[in-house]
Amino acid sequence: MRSFINWVHSLAYVVKGAGAMRKGNDDEVIRNYSRAIEISPEDLDYYYARGHAYWHKRELGLAVADFSKAIEFNPDDMYAHFVRGAIYRERGYLAQAIGDLSFVIEVDDDIALAHYLRGCCHAEKKDYGKALADLEKALELEPHHEKALELKGWCEGQLKAEKDG
Repeated sequence: MRSFINWVHSLAYVVKGAGAMRKGNDDEVIRNYSRAIEISPEDLDYYYARGHAYWHKRELGLAVADFSKAIEFNPDDMYAHFVRGAIYRERGYLAQAIGDLSFVIEVDDDIALAHYLRGCCHAEKKDYGKALADLEKALELEPHHEKALELKGWCEGQLKAEKDG
């Protein structure tokens, strides 16, 4: 349970961090939210904000750590799983990405981007059948998703090439 007093003390840093976010100053966001986390370490929102700043700076390991901390506090946090899954995919950790994105899809099957990203992971693993299933679901939810359409066509071509030998 978070301490109300600590949370109040952390708010000054949150306000500064939010201002830095509006200015696109990731270093200042990280500095202020890090201080807020020191004061009130159990506030998930602080990890989200700092994690996004790390992601934007391409410090992907630190971004994953922040979203993992949020999941540690709340294992059912669909948002943290979604973002961490997207970052894992960027890092090439496809099994971990598929795990996080599958969690999101199990909670809410109507998120086209989750299906698309998981489809990308399957395609990168050369599991074109699973990729197509996810891409078809993404397109069912968002019919004009250009990247999903392109990747679907590519995967279909790969499957055809495999069959043709």
